[in-house]
Amino acid sequence: MTGGTMVGQGTAHGTAQDAAPASSARAAQGAADRAVVAVTGRPGARCGVADYADKLRAVVAARGVDVRLERLPRWSLGALLRIRARCGLGGRGVLHIQYPSLDMGNSPAVGLAPLTIGGRRLYLTLHEFSIFGRARKLYMLPFALSRATVIFSNAFERAAFERFFPIRRCRTDVVPIGSNIAVGAPAPERARALVYFGQIGPGKGLEAFLDVVGRLRAAGEDLDAVVVGSAPDRACPVFWEVAERAEALGLRLVLDAEPDRVSEELSRARVALLPFPDGVSEKRGSAIACLEHGLAVVTTHSDKTPDWLRDATVRHVGVAETAERVRTLLDRPEAAAPDLDAAPFRALRWPDIAERHAQLYGFR
Repeated sequence: MTGGTMVGQGTAHGTAQDAAPASSARAAQGAADRAVVAVTGRPGARCGVADYADKLRAVVAARGVDVRLERLPRWSLGALLRIRARCGLGGRGVLHIQYPSLDMGNSPAVGLAPLTIGGRRLYLTLHEFSIFGRARKLYMLPFALSRATVIFSNAFERAAFERFFPIRRCRTDVVPIGSNIAVGAPAPERARALVYFGQIGPGKGLEAFLDVVGRLRAAGEDLDAVVVGSAPDRACPVFWEVAERAEALGLRLVLDAEPDRVSEELSRARVALLPFPDGVSEKRGSAIACLEHGLAVVTTHSDKTPDWLRDATVRHVGVAETAERVRTLLDRPEAAAPDLDAAPFRALRWPDIAERHAQLYGFR
């Protein structure tokens, strides 16, 4: 997933949110088994990492853990100290940072967490690392040299981190991310629809989606073309290109929708085209959501793409060839429908993700 590819409602920043009731045995221990999940973001902003943090809080809480969400306006030393003081991170309490997110700013203060919290009680999920510049990668040096646990959504990102920090004390682990878009009631019949789902911005491959739709329209194809996603910066060139070409291409734009509406759109479509320039991987929450909704997914393969995702998707190689593949799949989407009972998909289910986190925190 890269952060920013999923939609959902954020929580207010700067306050502990939705402390879950613990079991009576755990309540007697006070804050001993408390987990605090921290992320930056503005109230109401659409951000995949922030939405993931909120969902993670909910599913871990459902396992009987006292877990709270802290949504901060930015990373700073003061914010970290306030979390430590307000949330009572004593005993076996842990802090779990989700990084990076929208509106996080350029502050290196996130790297002060091992000093203010202590590495043994600190967890960091790096939703991205390989694409960071060298300076931002160095923000993670205090984590690498501490006893923190650094979590990645896939083995590729973990390997990139370990190459950059060959000398380290931290523990590393891989826990796949789950989709923030729960599968609702299936549509009575799927429409002849092609969908793009994700953040509308640079580096997402949306320009290729528009070109494929243009080629299909020029060939006289009758289809419903839909762009579903968040638009955090409506002044960016990619958003303006989508807006300007929407009428000519007959695009429907579904922007900043609630998860239920997103699920409806995914459930009624037949094919998703997600031409990520750097290739699909487990971190792409939008791709996972489309697969879980039963769409045939056409996407880019790269060295980041695990074998199971190569098998579950159709490769995008260029506008002309992809247009032909999409045309075929619109008529026969079952030819590329994913096997949702396969082991890799079971690992993406939230109950398994929640249990993995409870075990990592030492609460199991």
